[in-house]
Amino acid sequence: MLKLNIRQKIIFGIVIFTICFGCIGMLSYSNTLQLERAVLIVEHADDLSNFILEIRRSEKNYFLYRDQTIFSKGIEELNEAATLLQSLTPEFQQPLVKSHGTSLEVDLKRYREILDAFLLKQQSRSIDNLQDEETALREVGQKLVEHSRAISRFERASILSINNKLRTTLVLSMVAIAVVIFTLVVFVISSILHPLRMVQDATKEIALGTFVPLPVKNAHDEIQQVFVALNSMVEQLTKHQVQLVQAQKLSSIGTLASGIAHQLNNPLNNISTSCQILMEDEKPTTKLATKMLHNIEQETLRSRDIVKGLLEFSREREYSPASFPLEDVIHSAVQLVSSHVPANISVKTSIPKGVQLQVDHQRMQEAFINLIINAVQAIEPKEGVITIGATEENDHALITVRDTGVGITKDILERIFDPFFSTKEVGQGTGLGLYIVYGIIEKHQGCIRVESIPDIGTTFFIRLPLAKEAVTC
Repeated sequence: MLKLNIRQKIIFGIVIFTICFGCIGMLSYSNTLQLERAVLIVEHADDLSNFILEIRRSEKNYFLYRDQTIFSKGIEELNEAATLLQSLTPEFQQPLVKSHGTSLEVDLKRYREILDAFLLKQQSRSIDNLQDEETALREVGQKLVEHSRAISRFERASILSINNKLRTTLVLSMVAIAVVIFTLVVFVISSILHPLRMVQDATKEIALGTFVPLPVKNAHDEIQQVFVALNSMVEQLTKHQVQLVQAQKLSSIGTLASGIAHQLNNPLNNISTSCQILMEDEKPTTKLATKMLHNIEQETLRSRDIVKGLLEFSREREYSPASFPLEDVIHSAVQLVSSHVPANISVKTSIPKGVQLQVDHQRMQEAFINLIINAVQAIEPKEGVITIGATEENDHALITVRDTGVGITKDILERIFDPFFSTKEVGQGTGLGLYIVYGIIEKHQGCIRVESIPDIGTTFFIRLPLAKEAVTC
C-alpha cells in the first residue's frame, strides 16, 4: 500500500479539492450557458407564438370583414414566423420539441398553400366554393397555435430543469465543502495536533525519567520521523548517561590508583634499600642467591617506575609541552599498559633514536595508552601483533600504530573520533578513548587519520611537529 507523508497528503488533498471544485465550476458554468440558451429559445418561441396568434387574428378579421388588406398583413406575419422558425429549428434539443418544430414547419407551409389557394379562388370570384378552404385554414391555424404553445411549454420546462440542476449543484458544492472542511479538521487533529501533543507529553516524561518510546506507524510521515528522532535521541542520551557514569568511575579509579601508588612507594623504597644493604654488607653464599638479590633489585626498580608512571598519569596539570624523545614517550606508555596486554598479543616498537618532539609527556603518553588499549580490544580474543613505528620526515614525525585486529567498516570509520561513540556493549566502553586521542594530537598542532581493512587490521597515522610549527595531513 502506498504510504504518503504529510506534505504529499496535503498536496494530494489540494489536487483532489481543485479537481472536484473545478468539475463543479465547469458543471455550473455549463448549466448557466444552457439556461441562457433556453431563455433565448423561450423568448423566440414566445415571439413565434405571437406571430402565429397574429396570423390567426388576421384570419378571423378577414372572415368577418372580407378585407383583403388584412390578409396581406397576415401573409407578412406568416413569412416572419417561417423565418423565425428556421432560425430556431437548429436550437431545438429535445425530441418532442424537434417533433413539434417539424410539424409546425409543415403546417406553416400547408397554411401558406391553403391561403394561396383561397386568395386565388377569391380573385376568380369563386366565393361559393371557399367553405372547404376556410375550414381547412382554421384547422391548420389551430394546429399552428398548438405546436407553438407546445414548443414554448417544453422550453420553459427545460428552464426549470436547468434551474433544478443548478440548485442541485449548489447543494452538492456545499456538501463537498463541508466534507472537505471536516476531513481537513480530522486530518489536522489526527496527523498533526495529536502527534504534537504526544511529543509534548514525551518531553515531560523525559524530564521525569518515565519516557516510553513513541510508537512509529509510518516512517515516511514527517511527524513520525520526529518520533523516530526523539526515540533515537533518548536512546543516545541513555547510552551517554551510562558512559558518563563509566567515565566518572574511571576518574575515581584514577584517583584511587594515585593513592595506592603513593602507598606503594614507601614499601618499594624499603625493599630496594634492604636489597642494596644485603648486597653490599654480606656476600651471597651462592650464585643463585646473588641472582635472586639482583632480580629483586631490578623488579623493585621496575615497580617503582610503574608507580611513578601511575602518579604522573593520574596527576592533573596544565598543558606544558617540552622536548622529549619519542622513544621514551612510547616506551613509558607500553610499560604502563603492559598489564592489560594478554600473552597472546605482542607489542613491537620500532622507534629511531634521536627523534625529539615538543610534547606534553603525560598527555602524549595517555594518547598512546588509549591507542594500544584500543588495538588490544580489536584483536582479542585472537592472537595478534601491535606494531608501533616512526619515521622522521622534514619538520615532523610520522608515527604509526598498527594492529592485526578485526578492522573497522567504512560507515563506522567516519565516526570513530566522535565523543561517546562506541561499538562495544553498554558499560564495556565509554566511547571517549579515541576522542581523547584526537584532542591530544590536535592540541599538539598535529593530526591523526586512520585506515582500516575489515578482517585484516587497522593503522593509525599520527603526524607531530618536531618544532612548534603546525603540520597538515
